[in-house]
Amino acid sequence: MSAPLLQVTGLKVNYGHIEAVKGIDLELHEGQITTLVGANGAGKSTTLLALSGLVKKAAGRVMFDGKDLSKMAPHNIVSSGVVQVAEGRATLTTLTVQENLELGAYSRRDKGNRAAEMEYIYGLFPVLKDRADGLAGNLSGGEQQMLAIGRALMAKPRVLLLDEPSMGLAPIIVQDIFRTLRDINRAGLTIFLVEQNVRQALKIAGRAYVIETGKIVLSGTGQELLVNPKVQDAYLGS
Repeated sequence: MSAPLLQVTGLKVNYGHIEAVKGIDLELHEGQITTLVGANGAGKSTTLLALSGLVKKAAGRVMFDGKDLSKMAPHNIVSSGVVQVAEGRATLTTLTVQENLELGAYSRRDKGNRAAEMEYIYGLFPVLKDRADGLAGNLSGGEQQMLAIGRALMAKPRVLLLDEPSMGLAPIIVQDIFRTLRDINRAGLTIFLVEQNVRQALKIAGRAYVIETGKIVLSGTGQELLVNPKVQDAYLGS
């Protein structure tokens, strides 16, 4: 296998005296979906926030395509090509759908073909095109998740970090979201997916890690972990 596009070594994150992430190592390979799964409170979201520079690392290193992101400011990490879709979507509800998407490109130095890029997003999520001039706050939860993903894609990431994209959504919408993630991955985008929906995440992941109480306890391909008895007993109800 080729060298990892993004490599995390010895990552530790503390909240006061509580060690939330305890020296984990993981790798993301270009063009692959990698997932980090585990129970609520295991350290999944904290790991993503540390990669994005939104929480301080107590120790460890994050290397992205030969560049050390460990001490970079969050906006510089985004400009480098690592972009996060936050848990809870964080859409700007008083702006229109199109304005939200346009803001996704704010940090880019290149002008690009914004009109074509917007049409690509609308092709992925046709409902957003239908509501382009409406306020984001009037969208359903699923539509806001689509908007959050679209806004992140407007930043032209090389790595897309997704934090619980299925949270609070109806099963049929979850299927649509995961189908779109597969589509954008097939187009070449590297994805790091943090999810409580373990079955769905493992089905689409090339590489997977299981985190428990801040430590990586299992790793392998998505299919390997899907049939792993420990994973089935702990997370899949079988």
